[in-house]
Amino acid sequence: MVTPSDTGGLAEASGCVDLVAERRETCDCGDDARSGEYSASADWPADVSRLLFERLAELGLQRRSVLEIGCGYGRLIVGSVIAGAARGTGIDIDADAIEAARTRAREAGVGERVRLADEDGASDALAPHDVVVLDRVICCEPDGELLVRRSVAAADWAYAITVPETRGVRGAWNRVAYAGDAVWSWLTRQERVYLHDVTRLERLIGEAGFRVHRAERLGKWHLGIYLRTEPPPDGFRLSVKSRLRRP
Repeated sequence: MVTPSDTGGLAEASGCVDLVAERRETCDCGDDARSGEYSASADWPADVSRLLFERLAELGLQRRSVLEIGCGYGRLIVGSVIAGAARGTGIDIDADAIEAARTRAREAGVGERVRLADEDGASDALAPHDVVVLDRVICCEPDGELLVRRSVAAADWAYAITVPETRGVRGAWNRVAYAGDAVWSWLTRQERVYLHDVTRLERLIGEAGFRVHRAERLGKWHLGIYLRTEPPPDGFRLSVKSRLRRP
């Protein structure tokens, strides 16, 4: 757990500990063992991705539905089902990555419980799921705040993100590094990575009815898991859908 100052003022979830404890009372220890084995063996693209999976498994995914936006090769979404989720949905704009994710799901024996699709979380409709995950994907979008607004509206219970930190000493270093990266990307005509203010992102998450459950820093990354403590504001999902971007 962290203090509000660690998370830009977003308060801790009232009653979240009780909710998590209740889930753990009904969890299958076999799921814990399988998720531990998977965490140790999967070819994670980054240490923070492995940590996010482990924190979600600790949270308790049993009988939950999980949506991962920008699932890439499916490591986390497949792992979520192995950890006990009833079903998983992974979307990504990279069709080759989706095919690789389907192969991963089949080889793991969970292919029937994982839906994988070549879709864009920034523009395509997002069906509600218990848990919505965005691992190192918000920084790929020029309008990261819109992606957060759209994706958090699909989360019924928990919302999890990893993004480059923008606060404190690490945030200052990231701002310098990402400014240099933006110039290099412009000179070389390569896709760039975007730095979005974490405090602003957490404010949007809070406005959607979530409060922080866990916040950690690993290297340049902020890892945040947020639990819903109140229903979304009236018309929140409708207003987000009305801002859907068209190709």
